[in-house]
Amino acid sequence: MKLRKGKIIPREDGKRIEEFVGAATTGTDSMSVARMLAPPGWSEPAQTPEFDEVVIVLKGELTLVVDGRRQLIGEGELGMVPRGHRVVYRNDGQGACDYYSMCAPAFRVELAHIEEEPKEAEDNRVTVQVAHPQGKRFSKQVTELAETFLRKLDLSGCELSISLVGDHAIRRLNRTWRKKDKATDVLSFPAGDLPKGTPGPRQLGDVVISLDTAKKQAKEYERTLDSEVARYLAHGLLHLLGYDHERPKDAQKMARTEERLLGESGMVGDAVAPRARKLMT
Repeated sequence: MKLRKGKIIPREDGKRIEEFVGAATTGTDSMSVARMLAPPGWSEPAQTPEFDEVVIVLKGELTLVVDGRRQLIGEGELGMVPRGHRVVYRNDGQGACDYYSMCAPAFRVELAHIEEEPKEAEDNRVTVQVAHPQGKRFSKQVTELAETFLRKLDLSGCELSISLVGDHAIRRLNRTWRKKDKATDVLSFPAGDLPKGTPGPRQLGDVVISLDTAKKQAKEYERTLDSEVARYLAHGLLHLLGYDHERPKDAQKMARTEERLLGESGMVGDAVAPRARKLMT
């Protein structure tokens, strides 16, 4: 049987595959023969196939990374990858690589065991609203701190909103949403779960921090204002993520996570420690 023309296998990575013999064309299971045209810069995910593969380079250069060892197959040269070996195919050259590939048994996707490439972590988005005379000087610091906390929590593709306000504003929010007519240190307003498939970043919600309360608390407990604000931010962020401190077991988990973010005991840890000492006496 003379094979003049093969079947083009659709690809999304810029590589052209024309199969002449194989499962997709002649229904042959024992072997496959295909001509490849790989553009410069092209690379495939790693695979550990259940077939032997021989490549013949007609033009250009083909790079094989077999079990971590890089091998360059040049024009007119042959390369072989035995089954069961982990391989990465790529074109590191300046021009296209034209080559033939022969697999035995025939190439099938399920026999190639192609590895999934790790997804790149999406950036987080942090916005800071300033509604306090001294809030502007904290805006950049709070933004960077929030981004650090999100990374420590292995979160990506998230959006977090932070508001820096005074006691008057946070008291109004506390009265409206929690029925408590007094100023407080930090409030959290979770965004809730959006319908699956909703485009855009994952909305975490809003953290509202009172700088007035932070100044008073920092002075009373002999802490810097920066560290006091960091404590509030860590506490508020964890509440957005579903952490709670009403039950002892949950409080301990939240205290440990606050300490991981801050590098020292946080708001829950300071509250849990006296309670634990009291139970021990």
